[in-house]
Amino acid sequence: MALEILDWRNPKLLAAPVLAALEDLVSSGVPEDKIFGVTVNTDEESDTDLWCPRYGIPFESTGNVVVVHTHKTRKAPPEFAAALVTADTRADLNGVVKHTLEVSKVSFAPIEAAVEATGMESGGMSPIGLPEGWPILVDRHILDVPKLYIGSGIRPSKLVVSGSIFADLPGVKFVEGLGKPRG
Repeated sequence: MALEILDWRNPKLLAAPVLAALEDLVSSGVPEDKIFGVTVNTDEESDTDLWCPRYGIPFESTGNVVVVHTHKTRKAPPEFAAALVTADTRADLNGVVKHTLEVSKVSFAPIEAAVEATGMESGGMSPIGLPEGWPILVDRHILDVPKLYIGSGIRPSKLVVSGSIFADLPGVKFVEGLGKPRG
């Protein structure tokens, strides 16, 4: 089944923080042609493992963001961070993420805490529009993905961007080998 790519400016198709971040990027001079648009899917299809085969999109052209809690020391309060990898890999939390952020512990952020902190839906998190100050780790090879499907901040759609847009996103650190092959 073919996906129709719709205008990204529709506030019904993106979470408010994602739309605001895209508008800020464009107004700061980021070329708008790095944002292709938004696709629509059913809520049930939002999971990458269902979505990719349904629409014939390769896992390596789809990005997954993981919101994590980091701890500077074992007893320190948690801080948020995010890692973006392609769906053919899994973020190496206890190796690459932990060492890159120079923390003693990394764990998945509780869903309710991530939803509250981001203003996005679980299962639709986007690396674009995350709160200011969060470290955002991006697997370096994503820069070369010409058309990347990522979360839109809501479950029933995906944002379609050039992987090169992450070079323009504040707070991003590119990491070689952030994602390890699945399976």
